[in-house]
Amino acid sequence: MEASSLYFRCNITPAQYQAAVTSPAAGAGEFDDWQQWLDAAEVHGVRDLDQKTPENAVALGDLLQGWVDCMYGSLMQYDEASQVWQFALVEFTNNYGEMIQLLAPLRQMAKYAKPESDSFLLVYSYIWGDGDNAFLTLGQQRSQFASGPSPEQRAEADGVLEGLAQALQQQEYDYD
Repeated sequence: MEASSLYFRCNITPAQYQAAVTSPAAGAGEFDDWQQWLDAAEVHGVRDLDQKTPENAVALGDLLQGWVDCMYGSLMQYDEASQVWQFALVEFTNNYGEMIQLLAPLRQMAKYAKPESDSFLLVYSYIWGDGDNAFLTLGQQRSQFASGPSPEQRAEADGVLEGLAQALQQQEYDYD
């Protein structure tokens, strides 16, 4: 099974963005619906679902920057004019335990997102087309698993990941 991709978009004010990226990254134990998601995906053996945010947790922005720094085909950008924050990884993981390690901190963004926004997070097989792993909405100050993205949300994710994939291909050609 090949690695899935991740796309996250959050509608957030500049002040809330600053508060979010400097806040401690959340642990999986901050959310209580992981098991239902894992059961639906028929995934077993994932541990540490009750791990709370440690007192010395790294800031969310630093955690995400670490992913960007070590992953080719990644994006983290905030557009102050449109008040949109995007984070994407062309090649994320196919391991649900590893997914939770990044989904938990991203889910905390719900408390910072504009309440009426359609902010979302999608983990899916963009490259291979093998389906969705997770779709979460981040509206109304909470994150929750949902059945799937709207056609517009999927097109948005596809467009960003396509741009990253093309940039990766160009880098490969530049090395030849």
